[in-house]
Amino acid sequence: MLQLFPTATPEEVGIDSQWLMNFCKRLEEQQLPLHSALIMRHGKVCMETYYKPYTRDTLHRMFSVTKSFVSLGIGLLEAEGKLSLDDKIVDFFPEKLPKPGVHPYIAMMTIRDMLTMRTCHDKTTYKAPGVTDWVASFFTVPPTHVPGTNFSYDTSSTHTLGALIEKLSGMDLLSYLRFKFLDEIGFSANAYILKDPNGVSMGGSGLCATPYDLLKVIYLIANDGVWQGKQLLPSGYVRAAKSMQSDPYGRQSSLEELQGYGYQIWMTRHNGYVLFGMGGQLALYVPDKDIFMVTTADAQGRQGGVQLIYEAFWHEIYDKIATDSLPAATPEYTAAFLEYCNTRTLFVLPGSLTSPVLADINGITYQMDENICQMKTMKVDIATDTGLGTLTYENASGVHTLSFGLGYNTFAQFPDYDLKYAASAAFRIENTLLVKIQIIDSAIGNLFFSLNFKGDYVTVMLRKIEESLFGEYNGVFSGRKI
Repeated sequence: MLQLFPTATPEEVGIDSQWLMNFCKRLEEQQLPLHSALIMRHGKVCMETYYKPYTRDTLHRMFSVTKSFVSLGIGLLEAEGKLSLDDKIVDFFPEKLPKPGVHPYIAMMTIRDMLTMRTCHDKTTYKAPGVTDWVASFFTVPPTHVPGTNFSYDTSSTHTLGALIEKLSGMDLLSYLRFKFLDEIGFSANAYILKDPNGVSMGGSGLCATPYDLLKVIYLIANDGVWQGKQLLPSGYVRAAKSMQSDPYGRQSSLEELQGYGYQIWMTRHNGYVLFGMGGQLALYVPDKDIFMVTTADAQGRQGGVQLIYEAFWHEIYDKIATDSLPAATPEYTAAFLEYCNTRTLFVLPGSLTSPVLADINGITYQMDENICQMKTMKVDIATDTGLGTLTYENASGVHTLSFGLGYNTFAQFPDYDLKYAASAAFRIENTLLVKIQIIDSAIGNLFFSLNFKGDYVTVMLRKIEESLFGEYNGVFSGRKI
């Protein structure tokens, strides 16, 4: 059942509508691709905007926000008496332990160590070469240090905790969480968590849900697990989870990540806390001003990109709030704000829409030199009246076509991967056509095709910014007109 929070004008909850628009405009001017932004204060949503084609109902990959959901599942199992946070994790997975015997550091590790990212591993174990069983890797990859000491961000730790929830509950991770509390708060019925190669829910990064789903969960956490008067989560655990339990200061690099870490929940400045997923998936609450912020975005590949979102929020909204209400906005002012919120669209690559070289390269096929991407031929066709373009290429898997728009996005499914993408293009300089492909599916990321023309030659730069796919789209090579 869909449950929505009450709404209010920004001024009714002490926020000027212009501040909210400035928050989004600041990020747009910084060319950071937002996908959604929700602001709620005093339990009332005062801004909800989606960057088309995203809508309120669009599922979005939430990456490490999933970790916070796993943490809540562990707290529920503790409340059921099925585990203690000081239990040793090896006791639950005897079948995954190496036959010669488990390393003593691994044997020492507790569930609490895992929740606080103080495991005995310095990195995610299932990314080690040759790993086929993600959970088993947590027990077989040699550790680097004593657990319960050093903060090291370790996604395999949370993945293993997710597997523990599935083992003890007899249900898959999301089904258990639905049964315990998500259905009660109206969490999206079509939300899901991706699986690892062995069918275990990807508890470290696999959640696909809506921004509104995140708003409900962070609201539940802010209220110590109480929803409409009903205690859905153990209050003591929730309070501990959103309090500093370990110190990432010497380990992490961005300002917000230096503030502290709870049980799979990050601390922020101004005594806030946040469910944080790679690329700008954020569900933030700051108690002193009773304000929530939820964003989805793709800041991958932008150094400090997620911090830009925080800075925009702190400076454009949070710092300016001084009262619980402001004088009512005029109808015209409110109408302008609503029009702004309703007309956001996905980022489009900036640059020139034409070039003197277009006539010379349009419809021309280039034969590529031998290259790491196994790209054989490439051709660009651009309709000069509409700006609709196609990039046709042959690689190791066959001949493929990508559509793009000069100055606007086109939408299609990416070849071989069957993932939805948006593609825009521009001539960044006279002889360089850059195509930006935004993957907007269960995977989130970017691919760049940079075609640099010189006489009869073209040099192609392919770059992929995505967690685990599209490896064949990384490289630089040249070709010549056929």
